[in-house]
Amino acid sequence: RQTWTKVLQCLNHEGLQVNGKVYKPTLKERFKNFNQLFEEIHRAQSTWVVSDEQLQSELRVSISAVMIPAYRSFVARFGQVFTAGRQSQKYIKYQPEDIEGVIEELFDGNPNSMARRRT
Repeated sequence: RQTWTKVLQCLNHEGLQVNGKVYKPTLKERFKNFNQLFEEIHRAQSTWVVSDEQLQSELRVSISAVMIPAYRSFVARFGQVFTAGRQSQKYIKYQPEDIEGVIEELFDGNPNSMARRRT
């Protein structure tokens, strides 16, 4: 739970606006940190094996219930700050559906699931 809290902190809206406008360097840093932490957690937790299917499902549901709405809201609110194309893809690596799919692969003992997804 503490691990995912760090990722959620990247999606905090506080400190992103200066004089009513989004401060792009801070926003870029938040997306960059989110991507890095999300990938690190995925690498670690995808190697973990939870053999009890009900517990595995409950873990995934509890992570999804917090992460997906927060990420969806953050991208909806701040994603348009970037110009379409390369710049937005550089910082917004994942769509909310991607996050959901990756979470569904956690606790399977398969560390290569995201690598396959991104090819």
